[in-house]
Amino acid sequence: MLNRTGLLLLKLCLLSLLTIQSIVKADDYNTLEEMLTELESGITIPQTELTEKISYLKNQLSERDNTYYLRLQAIICWNFDVDDKKQRALAISFANKQLNNPFIQQSPEHHLDIQLCKAWFNQIDGKVTQALKEYDEIIQQAYQIESLKLIADGRSIRGAMYSFQGNFSLALEDLITAQHLYDNLGLNHWSQINLSDLATSYRRFGDPQTAIKYYKQLEARFIKLNDMDSATAMITEMAIAYEELGEYNKAIEYYQKSYEYWQKQGEVFSASTIAVNISGSLIKLNRIPEAQEYLSQASPHITSKDEAFYSFMKLFEAEISLIDEKPSEALNALLEAKSAFNRVKNKRGLAQLSQIESQVYTSLGDWPKALQALQRYVQLHNELDAKMQSNRTTEMRTRFNTEQIETENKQLIELQKARELELHILEQNRYLQFTVIILAVIVILFISLFAIKQVQKSKLLAILALTDHLTKLPNRRQTYSEAEKHFSNHNSKLSLILFDADHFKKINDNFGHEIGDKVLFELASISNLMMRRADLVGRVGGEEFLIILPDTSLKQAIKIANRLVESIAKTDLSHLSPTLSISVSAGVAEKEQDASFTELLNRADTALYQAKTNGRNRAAFNTQQTEQ
Repeated sequence: MLNRTGLLLLKLCLLSLLTIQSIVKADDYNTLEEMLTELESGITIPQTELTEKISYLKNQLSERDNTYYLRLQAIICWNFDVDDKKQRALAISFANKQLNNPFIQQSPEHHLDIQLCKAWFNQIDGKVTQALKEYDEIIQQAYQIESLKLIADGRSIRGAMYSFQGNFSLALEDLITAQHLYDNLGLNHWSQINLSDLATSYRRFGDPQTAIKYYKQLEARFIKLNDMDSATAMITEMAIAYEELGEYNKAIEYYQKSYEYWQKQGEVFSASTIAVNISGSLIKLNRIPEAQEYLSQASPHITSKDEAFYSFMKLFEAEISLIDEKPSEALNALLEAKSAFNRVKNKRGLAQLSQIESQVYTSLGDWPKALQALQRYVQLHNELDAKMQSNRTTEMRTRFNTEQIETENKQLIELQKARELELHILEQNRYLQFTVIILAVIVILFISLFAIKQVQKSKLLAILALTDHLTKLPNRRQTYSEAEKHFSNHNSKLSLILFDADHFKKINDNFGHEIGDKVLFELASISNLMMRRADLVGRVGGEEFLIILPDTSLKQAIKIANRLVESIAKTDLSHLSPTLSISVSAGVAEKEQDASFTELLNRADTALYQAKTNGRNRAAFNTQQTEQ
């Protein structure tokens, strides 16, 4: 930490900088800074006012204004009209021009911001695969330059796209990370938008009740801010959630509120997208004429470029044609819907389409094609079920890893604050040339003391990085590292026990996360006490633990696993809660002809899954010859 003398010098330097800055164009500085900050905040600004402010900034700023000019270019890119095809093309053209500008290339952060803007417009324009590749590269580079806002923006946008595609585990990981960053950075508006996407992910994931709870909170916040566009968007999301709950009448009630709002605002396209959703609920209630009327209203305004809505509009048209006994028209509509679903890689939509396609071919008496369509439906349905099961496991782990995400984000924030302070001091050199020598001395002092502190902190982090915060066991990284070392020793035996708590979510739901954490600590203590000094127990996931048993055969490991399962089942947890009990399932594997530690670990994981399948509270083993 800085001593009192260092702090005094730093305060005096910053005070002198601010004093002289207030003399040099103070009014202009404050006006520009406030205007740029407002435009970057993302709050809703009327289009006329937005255009006037951007025009004013264009006239006031040039490349010699450095950071202000760079910030303005990103603002311009993000504020092209996303609903206008020509405007989207102009946005991409503008972004390409700025990305080739040598002046902008000198600022990695602003260069990345414009890249992210371009990728987003590519996604909106239907170039999903290209956009995803760009998001991956941008986020990786944002971590390298430690730009927290860009990390949050990139992961929020990518998470929303993953959610739409049905990749809920990846969506949750991105959106939860972004949420922590936005909250820590105090970016309330972006936090609300991200929370909306997070709620939508829970809805698509199959938890519409949780989603509705978040949507109602957000609707109230937006109404308080008089942001009725955003409040209406939350009403639409609630309608979709009610639709997924099978409450179609309530869904229509909420859709109607949104539809009427957008009509009053003269937003024809937005009203048309709601009309498509209303028609879907009406079809479920067999109110076909009403559904047809809404589709007729939407059809002139939704084109094939609007894949997300066009695909379902054509799907609903096909359903109505099938009901009206017009199978040829239904097939034509399905063909267009299939093309749109494929472009956005929407498997959920393709599954619905295949089911209707089978019915159409059945009505035509084309049994082979009907069977093919039905087989595609079954295949897609099974893939979605498998993904959902995998996503549920990943979601649990993601939720338990939120503390780790929060810690990592806070460290990034601390580093960025130090970097922003240094950049701020350097910026003042434009106004205070005669203070350069004093400033340089203080910066060197600050950096030196900061470096000393960082060295001390790094030593502590090196220890903490290998230890699980909750259980005090070795963490995933350390556990896997030790296992790799033992695996590489070809002259000795090695067995693994992979175990996790049964129905751990119910403990958190019924007793609270604090009790859940204490249960995990108990599991760690019991398993650690039962092992030999040469063995190692580590926590490798939310409620998942790995035991490394050097010089241990499969037979011995199975005995140890059974003792562990029995001991935990008999453990008295009444001191935590009178009705609380816990059991674990374990998977055992011995190193045989495995090519890598990962292969051995996968066999243990397979055995764990078998133990779960066989009823839990037991151990199972896996060999390369037989499985149990």
